[in-house]
Formats: sequence, C-alpha cells, structure tokens
Amino acid sequence: MRKFTRFVAIATLLLLASWPMPITAGQVGDELPLHIQKFGDRVLFAWVGDYMQTIRVVALSTARGIVVIETNLSRSADVRIRQAIEKEFGRKDFKHLINTHFHHDHTCGNQVYADATIVGHQTVPEGMRGELTGEGLGKLLEMFKSHVQDWGERQRKAAPDSREYHFFREGVLLVKTTIAELQEGFTPTYPSILFDKALILDMGDMTVELYAVGGTHTPSDIMVFVPEEGLVAIGDMWPDQVLPYLRKEAPWDLGAILENWGRIVDGGREIKHVNMAHSDMGLSVETYKQQYRYLKTLWDGLREMHKRGATLEDAKKKYAIERDFPYFKDRLLKVRDVNIHENNVEAIWAKLGGSASSSEGRSS
Repeated sequence: MRKFTRFVAIATLLLLASWPMPITAGQVGDELPLHIQKFGDRVLFAWVGDYMQTIRVVALSTARGIVVIETNLSRSADVRIRQAIEKEFGRKDFKHLINTHFHHDHTCGNQVYADATIVGHQTVPEGMRGELTGEGLGKLLEMFKSHVQDWGERQRKAAPDSREYHFFREGVLLVKTTIAELQEGFTPTYPSILFDKALILDMGDMTVELYAVGGTHTPSDIMVFVPEEGLVAIGDMWPDQVLPYLRKEAPWDLGAILENWGRIVDGGREIKHVNMAHSDMGLSVETYKQQYRYLKTLWDGLREMHKRGATLEDAKKKYAIERDFPYFKDRLLKVRDVNIHENNVEAIWAKLGGSASSSEGRSS
C-alpha cells in the first residue's frame, strides 16, 4: 500500500488529538486553512488543514538565510506556506530546503523552493524518480483519482459537521488540487546536496545537523537536529501512541540508526521539541528518548545473547514491555493482531543471524 494511504489509515485509527491552537489561521475561498505556530523568534511551524493530515513544515531564520525542512503534497500549499514564512520573518532569502525522505507527500513541493539549495540523503533522487516520473507518476495519479471517488462517497455518508465529514472533505480538496498540479506544469525538483551518513550545515548563528536513520521507513530517512534551538525534526517514524515497529522485510541497520540517533539523544544537549512531519501526529521529547532507549536496550541485549548462543525463545523471554519498558505499556502494542514487541525481537534476531560483519560491525 502506498505510503500516503497508510498514514491516513494510521491517523484514522489513532484518532489523534488536534494540534494546539495556532497563533494565526486564515481561510481563503475553498482553500484549506493555513496555520502558523511560532517556536521562539527564529523558528516557526506551518501547515494547512484542520482534519486531514498534511506536512508540518519547519522554517529556521538564520544568519545565512532561511532553512526550510519538508515540503507538501500540494504545491499550492507550499506557495502559501512560503509566503507566510516570508511575512513572519520579514525576509525572502531562502538558503536551504531539507527533505527528510523521498516520499511524494514530502517532496512534491520542492519546486516551490527551486531557488534554494535542496539537501537530502543520497537515495532521495532515485526514490523521487520512482514516484514522480513515468510509470510511477501514472500510478500515483490513478491512486489519487481513486481516493477522490472513495473519500467523496465516505464524505457523503458521514454525518454533517462530524469529524469524519470534515476529514474526507479536506482530503478530497487536497487530492483534487494535487491531481491538477501534477498534470499541469509539475517538475520534480531534486536535492543537489546529497550525503550518506551525516552532514552539518553551518548557518552562522545556527547549526543544522543531519543524520541518516534510513531503513525502517525508507532508505532515505534522516533526523535533523538544531542544538541552538533544542529542536529535532523527523519525517515519518513512530508517533507517541505507537511502540516502535521494525518491519522484518525492511533493509534497516539498527546499529547504524542508533549510532546516529545517539548523537542527538546521548550528546548531553537539550532537546526542547520534536517535530513530526505529519500535522495530525505528535511525538513528545520524552517518548522520542524512550523510543531510542527501547531499541538500544533490545539491540545491545540481543546481540550479547546471540553471541552467547542463546535461542530465539530465550530472547523472547528476556524482555517484557510491562517489566522492562513500562513507559510503553499503555501504547498501541498490536497492529492487525501482530504483537509489535515480539515482532521486534524476532526481527532483530533475524538480522543477527545474518553476516556477523554486517550486523555486528555497525553497532553504536
């Protein structure tokens, strides 16, 4: 299933609470409302819509220009967001756009920042080409047209003024707009600065640290840390309500992920806020740290057990959520009858059973 559809399903399942009341909001005609939220004098968050998930863009006002993290599915949404950033910061010198990964709902709006230098993981261009050109673009348009039909029908069946009604109303508007934009004058705009493991952007009075954590969602996933502001920005990993989930078939290297994640969490620097890209999802600072501790505990402990010749059944008995990770006991622990924690133990154990050089040598 395509990524955008999967995240809409997760949003519906979790029934997440709305983002706190924004500082400014406006509605123009039939467009989705635009929200701006300040995080100090040099940082703001911007997104459109009240019910349907869109991307919560981060903007940084630095001595060497404006840095933007994320774009949207809808190009027109990013035009409005860019204009709002210019107004709030009183400047127009966009220096960098950072893509947290290649998925279409995070990169279609790159075109709006073609005058800036776009930065992303080295696998972003290939992923974008697969979704936004040729056959991939055709499939994307067909999927969106199906959404318009399906969501329009579900809107008609929903009670007027219900949350479900507004959710699908916004969704139909968003996707119809996107279809028109993809069919008229769309140009995939790729990053020109690419990196493998880490990249530091010196913005004078602000440092923007980029760390690769790919594999659990896409090969191109990164985390962005701005230590001067205590700000972390991530794309699509795990929100507050869900236990971290390691898909067995995904090509993650947990040792490499934890090494880079640990540069943020274990570095002794304050984290004040974590921005999760999707507007209807939240991730607290404490949960963000707990996710890291949970996975690192499993990774370190299971590697040691594997070295000693323990069995998978031994590994499953070693760690229990309520006893060893009680902070997660009230989270979503099952998805479609899959026990997430047990799945994670099995997934890590399977990775350890492969080449010792690849699974052991990348540990943190």
